[in-house]
Amino acid sequence: LGWMDAEQAVIRSGAQVGDYICVSGQLGSAAYGLAHLGHALQQRLDYPIPRCTLGQQLAGLASSMIDVSDGLAQDLGHILKASHVGATLQLDQLPINTALQDLTREQQWQYALAGGDDYELCFTISPQNYEKLLQQQNHSSISVIGKIDAESGLRFQQNGLDHSLQFNGYQHFA
Repeated sequence: LGWMDAEQAVIRSGAQVGDYICVSGQLGSAAYGLAHLGHALQQRLDYPIPRCTLGQQLAGLASSMIDVSDGLAQDLGHILKASHVGATLQLDQLPINTALQDLTREQQWQYALAGGDDYELCFTISPQNYEKLLQQQNHSSISVIGKIDAESGLRFQQNGLDHSLQFNGYQHFA
């Protein structure tokens, strides 16, 4: 537990039309580890790496942020709802662990978008602030995966073409 000045807090409701949608690290690893106990990726499930330093660096730069605990699609949906905006994700930009490369694209997307427990950061940031973030230091573990737009809802594209997908993340109260 802790505290901070309200002006420094990066909350869910700050996403703006035109912001980039970014994610730290790789997605789907923990969910794959849970489905395949004993696999090396179980480490990502059992010992998640909190992105505290990155979270602190994003204060004053990111417009909204959430950790990916219940699946990217669901957690990003919380930002979209709180901010009253929509988004388009580029499926070919999702940072998926190479250990999942033998799976079909749809299986990889299922782990990345609906699997949880990655505890990576999903955040929105203006293009100008994204450039500032990159100038602070090398952030090779950050991927731009989409863009915030005015039309409500979450849409998916692959290679620039609309792609219909439905994903549900972890449901706390079924």
